[in-house]
Amino acid sequence: MNKRRFLGGTAFLGVAGLAGAIPLRAAEQSGARGDSVYNVHDFGAKGDGKTPDSDAIQKALDAAGAISGTVYFPAGRYPCHDLKLHAHTTVLAEPQWGYRGVAGATLALDSDQADCLLNITGAFGVHLRGLCLQGRRAEKAIDGVLLNHAHGYSRQEDTVVIDDCKIEGFSGHGVHLLRIWVFILRRNLMQGNRGCGVQITGWDGFVMDNQFSGNGSHGFNCELVGATVMFTANRVEWNRGYGLRLFSGDAWNVTGNCFDRNWGAGLCALKMRTTTVTGNVFRRCGKDSSQLPEGERSCQVRLEECSGLSVVSNVCAAGRDDGGRGTYTPQFGFLLRKLSHSVISSNALFQGYLKDMAADLGEHGPEYVFTNNVGCPMKEGSS
Repeated sequence: MNKRRFLGGTAFLGVAGLAGAIPLRAAEQSGARGDSVYNVHDFGAKGDGKTPDSDAIQKALDAAGAISGTVYFPAGRYPCHDLKLHAHTTVLAEPQWGYRGVAGATLALDSDQADCLLNITGAFGVHLRGLCLQGRRAEKAIDGVLLNHAHGYSRQEDTVVIDDCKIEGFSGHGVHLLRIWVFILRRNLMQGNRGCGVQITGWDGFVMDNQFSGNGSHGFNCELVGATVMFTANRVEWNRGYGLRLFSGDAWNVTGNCFDRNWGAGLCALKMRTTTVTGNVFRRCGKDSSQLPEGERSCQVRLEECSGLSVVSNVCAAGRDDGGRGTYTPQFGFLLRKLSHSVISSNALFQGYLKDMAADLGEHGPEYVFTNNVGCPMKEGSS
């Protein structure tokens, strides 16, 4: 059974009776919304890794946008840039990529002057599924996926969904959501981008089962504000900034994640309120914090100017690079300053630091509790 017949014979993605793509003119004439899946090859895209495919792909995106349809990418390599997506559409491929290398449908940035690969500004309800997005080392900061509400939040929920995608090698951020309102990120790999794996300003999100690995800045960053997000079961590792940086927001639930060998703290929370941090693993963070505000006070968790925090039942372990190489870090488990109405309790730091469990810089407000945390330092040379 060929791929088109397979898609047509299943309830894939919940669309009954998906058929092969038909030209936009025919769709407009027939008004048949059942024929809502557009194969980019039918619009002239080659996917051969050589032919510029931007114009052909944009035609497919525009066709899908006219009827709230789906654009389908067969396996191949599609050189393109600055593609504009439309509201209530899906951009679809089978997820076949791995941690190393690319496979399946790869959209490869082919311009050093673009703003992004995929522009989802104003594309309310857009879904990206199964794509591999590959950047290039341009001098300009070019993002993989960009939502740019530069002048204010939209009047309706953006409702962006990105599932099963690999987004790597961009000179900007892998995903940049500026003034986002409602988003879902699931089962993605944001890897090796010069900026952050994901950077947001906004709120109301679900971030689950992703990997943020080896990015040039933070794994996941809140720039101006970040609020009301469930950050669950993610692996955040080897990023050259913080693993997760939270700034000036509230109502985060950071649960069940692994933060490993980030250059700064695994978690950095600044001016946050009403946030819980529970059941996470912080391992070997503070690899090289010399370029970050804590300097030589490398730590697993940095908390400053926060109120209403609950940081309980996490574990920390110090260490060095894989294969027994590199410097042991961090110096401290926690770096703390100016906290109020907050509890840090019942955390286990067995061999979780080199110098001391906490670097407490004081200035705390009322009802700040640091109690019942247990642990011991790691001695250099330990396994």
